Parts: sequence; C-alpha cells; structure tokens
Amino acid sequence: MEINAKNPEDYIQQMLQAIIEKTQSIINDSSKQSLGSLKYFLGHIVEYRDVKQYLTDEWHIRTPRWLGEYGNTPEEEELLSDIYRLQAYITETLKGG
Repeated sequence: MEINAKNPEDYIQQMLQAIIEKTQSIINDSSKQSLGSLKYFLGHIVEYRDVKQYLTDEWHIRTPRWLGEYGNTPEEEELLSDIYRLQAYITETLKGG
C-alpha cells in the first residue's frame, strides 16, 4: 500500500480508504468466508472515517473478534496488519503516543 499524504489527517484518510477497500474485496470474494462480521466492521469503519472519529478520544478501531485469532487468509492478515499500523500511527501522531 502506497500512501502519498501531505499531512497526518490526509494519511489517516488514505489509510482508512485502503482498509475499506480491502474489507470490501474480502467481502465480495464468494470463495472466502468473512463470517458476516466484516460487513458489520465495514459499516463501522466507513462511519469512523466519515465523522473523523480518530480526532476524538473514542478513536480505537474495533475489529471483528475472530480477525487475527483463527486461521485467516493472507488478505485478512494484511487487513489486520493495516489496522494495527493505522492505530499505532494515530496513537503516535495525534495522541502523543
């Protein structure tokens, strides 16, 4: 994932968009089982992006409980890695770490 952003908020918005696109890709692949919870997660991450929740104290991204715990696909592992990377960036950049 290549992000070209001029400021932290642009970077966060681009990362969120990448996470949304990866989530949609997994959901749309009928050969994968997303257990339905990725659709629920997608709705929340879109709202999180739209209201810029990362600028508030309620900024933690809540991922599906099973993501990262079971034998996930490489795409799901990459999605989780992107979420963790974004959370760390928000913590360090906006919240003072």
